[in-house]
Parts: sequence; structure tokens; C-alpha cells
Amino acid sequence: MSGIAGWWDHQRDLTDEGFAVAAMTARLAARGRHGEGRWSERRLALGLRADGGDRQAAAGPEVVMADGRTLGAVVFDGALTNAAEVRAALAAAGRPVGTRSDAGTVLHAVLAWGAGAAERLAGLFAFAAWDARSGELLLCRDRLGVKPLSYARLPGGGLAFASELAALLEHPLVPAELDLPGLCAVLSQVRAAGRSVLRGVHEVRPGHVVCVRADGVTERRYWGFEPRPHEEDLDGTVRTVRGLLEEAIDRDCGAGGPDGPAVPAVLLSGGLDSSALAGVAAALRGGPPRTFTVDFGGDRAVPAPDRPFAEDVVRYLGSRHQDVLIAPGTLTDPVAEAAVLAARDAPNPFGDKNLTPYLFYRRVAERERVALSGEGADAVFGGPAGAGEPDGGPGRTFPWIERARRLGMADGIGNGLFDAELLHQADLRGHCAARYEEARAEVPHLAGACDDDRRARETSYLTLTRLSEQTLQHSERLAAAAGLEVRFPFADHRLVDYLYNVPWRLKSCHGQEKDLLRVAARDVLPESVLTRRKVPFPIAYHPAYKQRLTDRLRALLADGSAPVRPLLDLSAARRVAEEPRLLDRGGWLGRADVESVLQLDAWLRRLPVRLVL
Repeated sequence: MSGIAGWWDHQRDLTDEGFAVAAMTARLAARGRHGEGRWSERRLALGLRADGGDRQAAAGPEVVMADGRTLGAVVFDGALTNAAEVRAALAAAGRPVGTRSDAGTVLHAVLAWGAGAAERLAGLFAFAAWDARSGELLLCRDRLGVKPLSYARLPGGGLAFASELAALLEHPLVPAELDLPGLCAVLSQVRAAGRSVLRGVHEVRPGHVVCVRADGVTERRYWGFEPRPHEEDLDGTVRTVRGLLEEAIDRDCGAGGPDGPAVPAVLLSGGLDSSALAGVAAALRGGPPRTFTVDFGGDRAVPAPDRPFAEDVVRYLGSRHQDVLIAPGTLTDPVAEAAVLAARDAPNPFGDKNLTPYLFYRRVAERERVALSGEGADAVFGGPAGAGEPDGGPGRTFPWIERARRLGMADGIGNGLFDAELLHQADLRGHCAARYEEARAEVPHLAGACDDDRRARETSYLTLTRLSEQTLQHSERLAAAAGLEVRFPFADHRLVDYLYNVPWRLKSCHGQEKDLLRVAARDVLPESVLTRRKVPFPIAYHPAYKQRLTDRLRALLADGSAPVRPLLDLSAARRVAEEPRLLDRGGWLGRADVESVLQLDAWLRRLPVRLVL
């Protein structure tokens, strides 16, 4: 993994403007701690930070030259799963590539095919590629937008871009301003497609290329969900799903030579998704994978419903296994808190659901450079966060927000300590309703589809395009900060594209969530996992963690300069600070209110962001 940044300007000479991009690049340390490089010419300056295991770390931005002049340059984050195929296509077109790096392959593809290169690439990636011959800069993200990339237009016609908001805001011409729509996006965890939470900052949309030229900025979609009739029966569908998953695992493992893919490392929770991934990987390779599972050391303050199932999978597969101990006391470490905050572009109310994965990834990274995750399966197979509950009728907001409201959180998770008048002025419900209608209008449907299929397809689309910030992107950012490259075979675009068009009756063929995945993996899993239902990731109820939250809230309330203070219902916040048992309201909902306040305050300080409400 890497962090990329740059500045393009068709009026200003950037040859000697090294300070801004140097500052932007340095701020990308959370995505690359062991290598940094920069490159510039008159119209463009590029910066790259990479992890020590990344082949780009020593070289920095990749440049192609001919006869002493620059043809193009690129900064690249991610990994191609079809690099050899792209190089072969370039060679067949009379453009042999003299490099085996993914960055170089991308640059040569752009020089050959322009913006059309994007649709030929597969994997998880974000890049900025410069064609000096045409003067065009291309910004691109992978099909599901797992790798981050944001940009902002500058006064005078320039443009700055970076993997992280913190890096982008190091540019002196990019203001750090949070307006009311941005605050709505922060508090609701939902924003308009292509928009950041900050005013004037955009995100490259998943499956899109942003083309930057002197005459303007345009956006081109190179991939999207396409509705098609599904013509296979259940047996045929199961065979296709299994084949596509095997291909995705094979590609994510990388080329393994004549003996097949390398044995992967799998992040094993004991749930269906990660267990199926481990089982299929074992069958594909003909040997047990390496597996890693979070272990809370038997602490009664942390429920561990997944552990017996993970142990069943390890025994069944004969995995080379390691339990990763996360002592609940480590969740109060301010250094870990700072690392998690640095990994994310926006705050959230999930607290130890951020810290636990980060600490887990950090330990796994001591043994592995790349690991496979089962995340993404809910959305594509129809789990609780995906296309489930199709008989619930059409809703008026996103399914996960509706579930939060049913739990009594009228203004969403984590908003219980914000000022009521502010929430009324922000109109979170109206914001979510508008974003919901925008998203629904994008959903491509098949003519004549039944109501169940339409609702299932709609919910799958909304989850894959709007909830990914809390799932795939969340995990990718935390893992990158920990020095681990996580890949998501269930998010392979070929598998996603196929499952998008599988009817609901096949996805729920036996009346249980993700039945299609259960059937496709039934030969590689113990019965205990095949028949269990999904449970949430465990929440730490350790007294030391709750005490840390209370102490931090009291310190914030005593700080008259705290940037979040004008947004709070101070009376409500003081009640929680004085009565810590209120943290346990609704299980963890009271705690989420405090987490949200603390994270927003820390985020406003770190960037720093000016409120313009």
C-alpha cells in the first residue's frame, strides 16, 4: 500500500514549488512509513509514500522518458491482479513494457490507451497518471473504491489531490472548512457520491476516471453495475460462484508459478464469510492456509461468540493458526487512538471497533505482508448489511439507518450529545432522505423484475456504493496504517457483477441469509459454521476502557477551547460525565454518543478544520 499526492497547474510553474507537495507527501505517513519520493516538472509535482514491502518505496514516482524528454509519470497505490495480462496486451500492441512494477504497467497502459486504460485494469488501486504529450492528468480509483483518492480545485485553475484529506489540506490553497452539509455527512455517515465531508473537496468516484486538462475537468465512468437476465439454475449458479471465488482468491494471492497460487494468510473470525474464504483457499491450494484470529484472552468483559467456530474451522482445515491477543487494556492507548484517527478521513462513533481491528492488523503485519479478508460478502450475497429482508417493503432511507432508528436512535448512531437545535437546523433526516433518493435513482434495474428482486438489487447497490466507507474502505485504511495490505476476494468485480444479477430466490434458496455462499462452500466447512447465523463484532465492556472514555469527556468539557464544544448539548454531556453508567444505555449506544463527540473533536483539532455553519 502507498499514499499518493500531487499538484497540477496549467498556469503556475511547479518546477521549484517543492514545499507544498513535500508537506502533502509527509502527511501520508499512515499509508507508507518507510519510503518517500517526489518528482516535478513545470506543470505537475508528484509525491509518494510507500510501505517498506512495496516495490515503489525506493524509486518514488515512476517516470517514462524518451530522447531526453518526459513522456509521462505516475504515482500508484494498490496492487493489480492482472498486471501480466496488461503487459501482454501492450506487447501485442507493439508497446512492450520494460518494467514489472504495477505502477510502470499502469503508466505504459495510460500512454497507450489514455483514459481507456482503466477498464483494462483489475485489482484494488488508485493512481494519478500524467501524459506529458497531451498535457492530461488522469485520477482513477478501482471499481468499488476501496483505495482512497480525493481532490480539490484550486484558485487560478490548478488541482491538488491526495490519498487522505490530511495530506490534501497541507496544500496552502486548499481550505479546511466544514459546513452544514458536511456536518450532516459526518454525523449521518452518509454523503453524496463524489463528495468529501469538507467544503470544496471531492472524491474520485469508484469506477471512474477524472480527466484534468487546461480546458477543464471531466469525469468518465469506466465500470458500473449492469442489469442482465440470470439464466442459470441453482446448481449452475453455485458452480459459477465457486469458480469466480476461486479465481478471485487466485488473483489476490498473486502469480504463484507453475504450482498455483501461494498459500494465503486469511483473517479468520469464525463467521461464515472468513471461514468460507479460508476453506475455499485451502481446497484451491491443496493445503491449509495460515489463519489469524482476534483473541481477547478470555476476558469476560469482551464477548467472544465467534471463538468456538473459529476453532472448529482451524481443526477442520488443519490451518497453521495464530491467535492474536488483544488485551482490553491496550484499547486505552493514546498512541493507538492517534494512529486510528490518522488512518481515517472522517470521524465515526465506533470506538473500539476501530481500535481492535487496527491492533489486530498490526500484529498480523509482524508475520505477513498481505492477508485476505472475508469482508464484502454481506453485500454481494445478501447478509444483514446487504440485500437481506426483501419482504420489508420499500423504505424511505438506507436500510442500516432505518435499523438504527428502530433501536431508538432517531438522529442516527452517536448523535445523542449534540445540541438539539443544531440537529434540527442540520436536518439529518432530510439529508439522509435526499442522499437515499439520489442513490436509488442510480440503481440499474432489469425490466420486468419482481418486487423481491428489485428490492434485493437496490439494497445490494446501496450497500456496495454507500456503506463501503464503514466496511471495505474502513478496513483498508486501518490495515494500511498498521502496515498490512488486506485484499478482499468477495469484492472482486467479476464476482460482484455476477451476483448483482442473481435473483433473490437463489440467494436465499434455503430461507437463511447468504444461503448461496453456504451451498457453494459446504464441502470445505464444518457443519457448525454452515448452520450458524451472523453475529456483530464483539464490543469491549472492560471497565478501563469505559473509564478512559469518561476521563476524556470530562477533560473536553473542562476545555473552553475544544472545537467541538459549540456543537454540544453541554447539559447532556455533563450528565454522562457525572453518571458513567449512562455509557451502557442500549448496550453500547450511550457509549457511541461519547465516542462520536471525542472523535469529532480530535479530528477537528488534527486537520485542523474550521466550522462554517
